[in-house]
Amino acid sequence: MAQESPPLRRLRFRASAFIRKHRWLPAAGTLASAAGLTLAILRHRDAWAALGAAFVLLTSYLWGYSSRALNRVEWPMLRHLERNQYAEVWDALAASPIHARAASSGKQDEPELRRSAAAVHDRLAELAGIHGEDDILEIGCGVGRIGLGLALRCRSWTGADISENMLAVARGRLRGLRNVRLVRLSGAGLEELATNSFDLVYCTNVFAHLDEMDRWRYVLEAFRVLRPGGRLLIDNIDLESDAGWKRFAERASAAQQLERAPYEPRPSTSGELTTYAKRAGFEEVRAHRRAPLVVVTGAKAG
Repeated sequence: MAQESPPLRRLRFRASAFIRKHRWLPAAGTLASAAGLTLAILRHRDAWAALGAAFVLLTSYLWGYSSRALNRVEWPMLRHLERNQYAEVWDALAASPIHARAASSGKQDEPELRRSAAAVHDRLAELAGIHGEDDILEIGCGVGRIGLGLALRCRSWTGADISENMLAVARGRLRGLRNVRLVRLSGAGLEELATNSFDLVYCTNVFAHLDEMDRWRYVLEAFRVLRPGGRLLIDNIDLESDAGWKRFAERASAAQQLERAPYEPRPSTSGELTTYAKRAGFEEVRAHRRAPLVVVTGAKAG
């Protein structure tokens, strides 16, 4: 399949953004064209009727396109940004609540968001444990997809993210929960959070978008903020699995002639993630295969 040229992609993105801003316009244009066509037919103006019919077809097409555009999120390429400009990249991707939800999980509506979070809750409970007395930290919490349900199962839940636009949506979703705290990170790291203050730290659906050195830094910082005996869970797309390799190979093939977007997912191997955990000081480090993910867990001695 031929790749879409960058100018055409930009034009399509701008058209979709314009339609989202003026949702009434395609329907109004179609109705106005139909009214004009009817009037021309009633007055026996053949030329005007032909022109009206053409406008009805055009505006009907635009109306149909707008319906598809409103149900599909278009992502800007953001080629002017570097991969490590995380705040700028993710604020741009989270330009609206719909975009923020889709960027954080690929799910746009609330029921889908909650269903996808339930799978993560199950994985956390199985591999790291969730206890009622836990103080829990999520690195890269996005819109609070996971925190909304997890906060009901622990003493406190803290969501940390570098994107203010993501956190703005999270505040709305988590409104009313008394044991929830949201922290905006100033950079790659957890400098805003105190040492020995959490029982469980997890980071899911985030490492794919981080530079490898920043992945390491977050694992090192997770060790610092965990209390003795605290647990870690991190994951990424598993390059060694068939499903993970297929994703990687397809993206690599499609992107050969294109400049990579700064948020382009990059997979990991179990060796990479377990090395980070062991070098940071974690014990009982294990890799778990949950296709297409590799999930690594560890514990801080205590």
